[in-house]
Amino acid sequence: MTGTGIEILPSPEGAEEYLAVNKPAGRIVHGKDGLLEELRAATGEDLALVHRLDRETSGVLLFARGAAALCAAHAAWVRDVTKVYLARTRGVPSPSEGVVNAPVLEHRTSKPELLRRALKAAYGPARAGHLLAGRRVGAVPPVPPPGRTAVHPAGRPAATAYRVVEDRGATALVELVPETGRMHQLRVHLAHLGTPLLGDRLYDAGCGPETPAPLLHASRLAWKNPPGRPEGSAWIWEAPLPAEAVCWRLPASGGAP
Repeated sequence: MTGTGIEILPSPEGAEEYLAVNKPAGRIVHGKDGLLEELRAATGEDLALVHRLDRETSGVLLFARGAAALCAAHAAWVRDVTKVYLARTRGVPSPSEGVVNAPVLEHRTSKPELLRRALKAAYGPARAGHLLAGRRVGAVPPVPPPGRTAVHPAGRPAATAYRVVEDRGATALVELVPETGRMHQLRVHLAHLGTPLLGDRLYDAGCGPETPAPLLHASRLAWKNPPGRPEGSAWIWEAPLPAEAVCWRLPASGGAP
């Protein structure tokens, strides 16, 4: 634990240039009151964020101690790093195991030009203008609102492997392994399956005032063939599920508790 109560995860041998924490759900990573600044103050180190987790997501979050370590992580990220998540869904995915291959269109409030560029590339300037103005264009799906993502033909390729770990009838515990890294990808792909992240205020249409907070937990981060280690080795960081998530159940009626 740090002096602020954030759990420091054990580091594998040779990974001294990195720091991993078990991020609590509901905490932001950047900005005022963010975990990055809090950890810098608590450790006295100039830590750099290797990757991000949404505010609602808990679990393994990795930081680098210095620019060289950050560059090494980014160079290996797509090829050698695997992240595993656990999610509580409304309903049970069917089939119980598979891969969601569905392009996602991101409407980043900080980078609206990315949305405009994607729509122009897919439909041309005129139709892109109509879509951005909120007008329907034939059978083209509407664009997602600011700060949201949607499965959309104009989106970037995205893939998520999933496996039902526990079938609880009205809900399920599902393991997710993203093969790409898009904004809200896991949440949107679960909704695309018809089994949204339970309690997700953006993508769970059945969410109500009494619905519990969503559970999306980064349970494991594995880095194969890390720098300075023998071929075939791996660095692994793991964060256990929050205790309250292990025993939680939706009432048998399927309604919100």
